Amino acid sequence: MKRTKIITAAIGLSLAATLLAGCSEGGSTGETAVATRIEGGQTQISIEASESEAVPEGKYKFSYNGFEIVPGAKADTALDAFGDDYDRIEVASCAYQGVDIVYTYPGFTLYAFSDGGVEYINVIEVTNPLTDCGGISVGDSIKKAKELYGEPDVGDDFGVLYRSGKTELQISTDGVDTIVAIVYKRAAE
Repeated sequence: MKRTKIITAAIGLSLAATLLAGCSEGGSTGETAVATRIEGGQTQISIEASESEAVPEGKYKFSYNGFEIVPGAKADTALDAFGDDYDRIEVASCAYQGVDIVYTYPGFTLYAFSDGGVEYINVIEVTNPLTDCGGISVGDSIKKAKELYGEPDVGDDFGVLYRSGKTELQISTDGVDTIVAIVYKRAAE
């Protein structure tokens, strides 16, 4: 009887190990994480989908708590990186003719869409003045943004737009000089 329980347990563990190994497919998720050292000896981890996932290339990426997300990355990767301190809602989408998913964190908001059951980050919007966006923050002068990023591709009294590859950085103002929102997004195709 004791021997039967041991054999049954061994078979069960072997089956569980086989199932888990089959699910991981060698740990490939179609995304890569690259760790680099940044100022002060901190490590920054960039998360991007592989070329096979058709993630937009461009220099405009959102960094938060040592993680960097490119608009177009899988939402689950961003959520794992940023933690579970968010509110999630789903709303009808006219643009994608489906559902938009909104993840609201204390310092920013992620807007995602679902494609084939996989969620992708489309827009990252920062309206919190305490969230640093690569040297600028909400509440700063648009002049500071232009000094940091150069001349914009498009601009008017209410903001500027920078383009790089298939990513964009939109910096909105109050109509005078103060930044009210910083938005990272996939470029329109």
